[in-house]
Amino acid sequence: MQEVKISVIMPVYNAEPYLRKAIGSVTAQTHKNLEIILVDDGSTDGSADICDSYAAADNRIRVIHKSNEGQARARNIALDMATGEYIGFVDSDDSIHPDTYEYCLRLMLRHQADAVLFDCFMSEDPERQAPTLPEQLRCLQGEQILPYFMTESTRQGRLYSPCLCLYSRTILGSLRFREGKIYEDQDFKLKFIRACRTIVVSNQIKYYYLVTGDSTTSGRLGLKNFDIIESDAIIYELTCNDLNPIVRQMGAVKKARTPFTLLGRMARYGVREEELNEKETAARLLPEHRKNLPLLLQAPIGWKRKLLAILLALNYKLARTILRPLKNIY
Repeated sequence: MQEVKISVIMPVYNAEPYLRKAIGSVTAQTHKNLEIILVDDGSTDGSADICDSYAAADNRIRVIHKSNEGQARARNIALDMATGEYIGFVDSDDSIHPDTYEYCLRLMLRHQADAVLFDCFMSEDPERQAPTLPEQLRCLQGEQILPYFMTESTRQGRLYSPCLCLYSRTILGSLRFREGKIYEDQDFKLKFIRACRTIVVSNQIKYYYLVTGDSTTSGRLGLKNFDIIESDAIIYELTCNDLNPIVRQMGAVKKARTPFTLLGRMARYGVREEELNEKETAARLLPEHRKNLPLLLQAPIGWKRKLLAILLALNYKLARTILRPLKNIY
């Protein structure tokens, strides 16, 4: 397997406290035939120097320094440069298990798969250990793939993360991330999955996601978070005419969750920018959320989220009062 090259893409922006661990987890992989592309997206801390120091010590590493244009643009530049037969993504504040790519490649070759999906461990504590689980594998082909992906991504939204997958570059082809947006990785992942003929799904934890607080995709609601409206609408458009009724239903649920996601985040964390008035935003989102509530209650989402959906629909102020003092309830 060592003759197979894997390209690992890591966009980097002001990640100095975490970057050494992130890069080190890639360079220490048991699969050694790697092309590691670090894209410094205009960092203003010491991240650029860290990238260069690792590249000087390891000839598998290529560094691109560029002005800040966002994660999607950074990933796309690296995708255009990648020469590996398979592609993996790692974020610069996360890390991966030492055998992630050896494990995935073995499954890829054994099942002639276009992708291997694996699980992650999410924690605010970088020293916290992930549990060890008995291996469970599913090999899905053809018409089995999309119903599974849409249903499971409804249950656990992290399935949309591009980092929890090893990709066949042949299947990726010219597919790229939408630039200038956040949540662009969701429709990217779905478009790729739709093109696959065979995928392997593993429950093994191979990715360690560090929860770092008030970023654009966690913490307080910001104007950029409304990009999710476009992302969910694209997913709906990609699925609304599918022949499988499960795919159509889950696509509708994804779109229906948009106001719920925004309201829940705002109720829990508040707003980021002064121009985003909480009262006015809630008044704008609540009618749509209330209309969507019956569909959400029938969807395969956890009971806590369903309870929150009901509470938000009934009384946003009460939901906010309950949620803000309680960490990690949403």
